[in-house]
Amino acid sequence: MKRGFFASRRRGESPQSSWWRRLGGLGRDERGVTAVEFVFVAPILILILGGILQFGLVLYLQNQMSDVARDISRRVAVGELSETEGEAEAQNSLINWGMTYTVDVTMPNPSDPTDRDVGVTISVPMSQASLIDILGLFQSGTLTASVTMRQE
Repeated sequence: MKRGFFASRRRGESPQSSWWRRLGGLGRDERGVTAVEFVFVAPILILILGGILQFGLVLYLQNQMSDVARDISRRVAVGELSETEGEAEAQNSLINWGMTYTVDVTMPNPSDPTDRDVGVTISVPMSQASLIDILGLFQSGTLTASVTMRQE
C-alpha cells in the first residue's frame, strides 16, 4: 500500500494530474468550516452577553438604590428617623454591594412654612457600579437615585 502525497493517485495517472485533482477538491472540502466560523462569531456573542449582564446589573443596582431612598425618605418624613439616622440606615441597607455610596438626606427648612419636603439622594460612581467594563463605557459618571416626600 502506498503512503504519502501520491498515495491516492489512480492507476495510470501521472503525479501532476493527481495533484491538480486534489487542488480541485479543496473548494468542496467543508471539514472545519464550523470551527472557523465559531472563532469569528464567538467573541461578538461574548461581548453582547457581557453587555447584557452589565446593563442588567446597573439597572438592578439603580432599582435597589431607589427602593432604599424611598424607604428612608418615608421613614424620615413620618418622624421615625432623624437626618443622620436616615443616612446611616441607607448606608447599612446597601452595605452588601460593597461600594462607596454618598447618601444625602435633606430636611425641610423650618423658617419656610411652605417647605415640607424630605429628600434622599443616593449616588455611587459608575466605575464602582460596573461589574465588567470591557469597553471602558462606565469609567465616568455617577449612578444616582433621588426621592422626595412630603413631611407629615
